[in-house]
Amino acid sequence: MENLNYNLNFEMLCAKYELGHLKNEPEQVTGGLLHRMYRLQTDKALYAVKALNPQIMQRDTALYNYTLSEKVANMAYQNGINAVPAIVSNDRFIHEVESQYYLLFPWVEGKTLPSGEINIECCKVIGEILAKIHKINFSTLLDHHFNENLEAVNASTVRWNEYALKAIQDGLEWSSLLLDNLNQINHWEQLVDSSAEQLSNHRVISHRDLDQKNILWDEHQIPIIIDWEAAGPIHPTQELIDVALYWSGFESGSINKDAFCTLISTYKDRGGEIYANWSDVLNYGFQGKLEWLAYNIRRSLGLESTDNTERELGTLEVISTINALKDYENFIPKCIEWCNQDY
Repeated sequence: MENLNYNLNFEMLCAKYELGHLKNEPEQVTGGLLHRMYRLQTDKALYAVKALNPQIMQRDTALYNYTLSEKVANMAYQNGINAVPAIVSNDRFIHEVESQYYLLFPWVEGKTLPSGEINIECCKVIGEILAKIHKINFSTLLDHHFNENLEAVNASTVRWNEYALKAIQDGLEWSSLLLDNLNQINHWEQLVDSSAEQLSNHRVISHRDLDQKNILWDEHQIPIIIDWEAAGPIHPTQELIDVALYWSGFESGSINKDAFCTLISTYKDRGGEIYANWSDVLNYGFQGKLEWLAYNIRRSLGLESTDNTERELGTLEVISTINALKDYENFIPKCIEWCNQDY
């Protein structure tokens, strides 16, 4: 894959899509770990502009997947979810200027719940929202391309041994950590494979990244769901577990049982259903973390990064993700015990 850099031209973006004249230099703001987000003020409006990562946009499925995700956000909004879909121009969600792709959004005011902060009332709200999203019928958005893309992703394999050897050659600080955990990574992949068939009987289309950074709370504590770029197919019970872990502080290293159980119980009280064995769901949960690990290994090695900043970010994420995988494995027995309790 060719290494490409961001090619940002906000003046041309504003002119091409009639956003108005820039009033000042666009300000980069905190966003996710994949793309770059900017606050753009013109004489017409205030926008949030997401400059899509050029490396990711080289993938054959990228344009289709991002278009699908924004259609999901739009349909969710039409079904009563307080989502923020991308602005459409010429019937397109994705905007392009000089081969750089963008998503445009109206700027919304709100604050995220700080990472690691536990709020039981927020857990109740998120559990209810997740149940509502899982009840929406998104089937009209899908076509044969969707199934082809899904099969392509599932058929992919990761060359962990080759990555470890290249990391040693390049003197990367995580090389020994990866090498020491190769057997464990192979074991986690086996757990994913053994549980995949059990979870293939039921999928929904959903947000798939419903953590604290993607929920803004306005001045009245009303949640606003942003960043739908990961939207796609997922087993509903798998997403329930992921979201409960996000909002109960698992990623901060100190999980709160009350928050975890409150979110799950609210989800069930609002009509959400449990469709699978907890062990299968939790074992399959290694998949997303392994995919994130593989992507950041490629970034750190310079195989899929736009610049040195991205490589450094990839290096940090490799180390933290391997540690997160080990923490997740250690937590599974306790998590199963909590899930089997009556709420």
